[in-house]
Amino acid sequence: MKIGLYSSEAAKKQPVVFAVLGCVLVLVMLVLTLGCIWAVSSYDNISLEEVLFYLSMPLQGTSREFTHTLILRVFIPAGVLFVLFLAALFFPRGKDLCLITKKGRRIRLLPLRIPAGAGAALLLLWAAVIFPVGDRLLGIREFVDSRIHQSRLIEERYVDPAKTAITFPAKKRNLITIYVESAESTNQDVANGGRMKDNYIPEMTQLMRENLTFSQSELFEGAAVAPACGWTIAGLIAQTAGLPLKLFRYDDDGAVDNMGGDITQFLPGATMLGDLLKDAGYRTVFMCGSDFDFGGRRRLYSKHGAYEIYDYYSAIEDGIAPEEYYYGWGIEDLRLYGYAKEVLLRLQQDGQPFHFGLLTVDTHYPGWLCDQCPEGDGNTLGRVIRCSSKQVYDFVEWCKQQDFYENTTIVVTGDHASMDKSFYEEAGDSDKHNGTTERFVYNAFINSAAEPVETQNRKFTTLDFFPTVMAAMGCEIKGNRLGLGTNLFSSEQTLSEEMGYEAFFAELNRKSLFYDSKLLRN
Repeated sequence: MKIGLYSSEAAKKQPVVFAVLGCVLVLVMLVLTLGCIWAVSSYDNISLEEVLFYLSMPLQGTSREFTHTLILRVFIPAGVLFVLFLAALFFPRGKDLCLITKKGRRIRLLPLRIPAGAGAALLLLWAAVIFPVGDRLLGIREFVDSRIHQSRLIEERYVDPAKTAITFPAKKRNLITIYVESAESTNQDVANGGRMKDNYIPEMTQLMRENLTFSQSELFEGAAVAPACGWTIAGLIAQTAGLPLKLFRYDDDGAVDNMGGDITQFLPGATMLGDLLKDAGYRTVFMCGSDFDFGGRRRLYSKHGAYEIYDYYSAIEDGIAPEEYYYGWGIEDLRLYGYAKEVLLRLQQDGQPFHFGLLTVDTHYPGWLCDQCPEGDGNTLGRVIRCSSKQVYDFVEWCKQQDFYENTTIVVTGDHASMDKSFYEEAGDSDKHNGTTERFVYNAFINSAAEPVETQNRKFTTLDFFPTVMAAMGCEIKGNRLGLGTNLFSSEQTLSEEMGYEAFFAELNRKSLFYDSKLLRN
């Protein structure tokens, strides 16, 4: 058997424009198809808004393993399939690729000569198969609907912190905020308010039991995650500005560009926690173990509070890790907590009231093991979550032994719910909770200067943490509301309690002209 080229009068030349357009569409569909297969098999709790945000951002600071996985599982297979498609489509015109049997029989293999109409129909059929999968995973129809319909919710209910009377205590308290990557109250067993067969975070449960925590029930259930608050930078904005991170386009008036250009600012018209603390005479510091440029975090914290930044690169410079060391997203949390202790001791000597923010990373999907992670669980993320729980508890206990603790409030929260799918399926998590949200974010308020009216059976989101954190520091807030958040220490109802999750989330999801015109501009 051999292969030969033979003339074919049946092969007809297609218009070049249709061929080019068809090839582009095929490549896009291949990437989308393989991307959906990868995402469906690996991720949960992701939105189209989040995907578009990160697609518009520079790749600087992205986990190398994540990038490698994306290339290996999506782009390389898509490229190989696309090359095969091109080989079939653009084989020398007028020729057919045939197999010649020993008896001289010709078996036609290539080229593909698909009429434009038939090709378009096949692409539409292909899209019709992929769309429901993408819609279920990313909420495509909901995203489109939110861009068509407008809401005045933010305009009518937003409380500008710059115009709100906020009174700090005579002796200003220090603030330590620990944002534990993807930390959920869900990670507990059912008896404690989670939905796991085992309690993966016993030490963090102990922190809630010994201190203050706000809950959806009489157990330890945390905060719901509102739309556009479900990834790290959006979660940080929710908890420090009481606002979601909506997508928008660049214009010449200085609006931030989250959709395809250079991001110069984040919410320049908004007043955030860092702004308030800086104006009140606080020294503001933020630390993480990854590249702080990732996701626009450096621009956010430099613009709102002029934070001193400690990240992966400063850790290398300060000898926390050896030169060229890189694991996961940078340095693991074990090294990060040691770094944090060094910086906190320096802040203690300074004598100025401070806000020290700390963002961990090990529990980011798919989980990054360190030397202290326990053996046992087959799932890597499960082992990392157990390790993270102990590390958080030990760090808080260390803080309690320091001179600064007496006048310091510590707040431990998750930045958002986890995006890992397989761990929660294997560990026994149910799909929904009361039809409102998939999973709840962890919170613990330690050494609070305020006493709550009610901590249980509350409906609240991470947006409510902004005024709640300030109240925990001993601040009095006129009206007990900042941004879209409500002070949970007060008797004031949250927007979730007033409207219900479904109605609140639906309105928050929609386009807001007030957000675009007032909060995105100076």
